[in-house]
Amino acid sequence: MDSFTLNLNKTELLDFMRDFHLLTGIKIALFDAAGNEILSYPEIHCAFCSLIRSDKNGEAHCLKSNEQSFKRCQKTKKLEIFHCHAGLIEATAPLIDSENVIGYIMFGQITDQPDSAKLSNLLQNVISRYHFRDAKSDFSIQDITVKTNEQIQAAAKILEACTFYVLLKDIVRLQKKNFIQNLNSFLLAHLSEDLSVDRLTREFHISKNKLYDSCSRYMDIGIAEHIKRLRIAEAKRQLKETNLSVHEISDNVGFNDYNYFCRVFKKVVGMSAGSFRKSK
Repeated sequence: MDSFTLNLNKTELLDFMRDFHLLTGIKIALFDAAGNEILSYPEIHCAFCSLIRSDKNGEAHCLKSNEQSFKRCQKTKKLEIFHCHAGLIEATAPLIDSENVIGYIMFGQITDQPDSAKLSNLLQNVISRYHFRDAKSDFSIQDITVKTNEQIQAAAKILEACTFYVLLKDIVRLQKKNFIQNLNSFLLAHLSEDLSVDRLTREFHISKNKLYDSCSRYMDIGIAEHIKRLRIAEAKRQLKETNLSVHEISDNVGFNDYNYFCRVFKKVVGMSAGSFRKSK
């Protein structure tokens, strides 16, 4: 899915994130399918997480923890609640569009440990693993949001419901321009080859339904018809710009059956390939 990027209604998405934070007091973030953070609220990390991320190894462990949760969600297509490498609780919910994961919504930087002394010991143990430059290793545990298990489960249910909401309201969707450019670039580079739906779904890591829906939504045409038009357009170019035989051109643009190519060309263009070459 990394062949496609997301298009956002940033204003509505930020409003949604603010509302979630206002209701729960929990930081929330959106990531694309490749694991890149796109938007978050609040934008800054809590003091503890900011300290951990100020160390190179700490930052790497944070990113690795996120990556592992994304991989699990990609596999299960379900929300998961987990402890990050630093011992805090996070939750990741996949954004699923036509059976395909196009991104993730995540909340975190909270704990279910109500005992201040135990929480302090836990966090200090994590801090001791890293070496900080120009940063204090002490901070107030009051910076960590404490939630009961029941509250965390409730927030997770709301998060999961929100994944359906942002897709339903088209707040997050595949980017039209990017979809068309990536698809056409691949098709034009492989016109002479098999361009079956199965191959395209494998190449773009996208479901058949998503491929059909995206072509219909963004190009107002079926994928088979789109490929046929690209092949005929390339055949027209080669007929005018090269001395290749019609038979060779037929093969070049992916028509293994020469007679079928001739029938399709005449139907689409309104004249035979030979007549088109002689025209104008």
